[in-house]
Amino acid sequence: MNNRFYFDKLHIIANHAEKLSSYLQVLHVYTENEMTYNDKIGNIYEILDLAIKEADIIIENT
Repeated sequence: MNNRFYFDKLHIIANHAEKLSSYLQVLHVYTENEMTYNDKIGNIYEILDLAIKEADIIIENT
């Protein structure tokens, strides 16, 4: 295996880790808001699904 293969894998992992981090930030804000105001601010299940998909991609590429 060459260095390009590893670089490509790291690039994929970094991109999806960034997306996962964004989804987790949304969940963090959602739960803080939910606990404070008890209002619905979007579909938490959709965000959870996206976060899990990003985690799966990261795991596949490690």
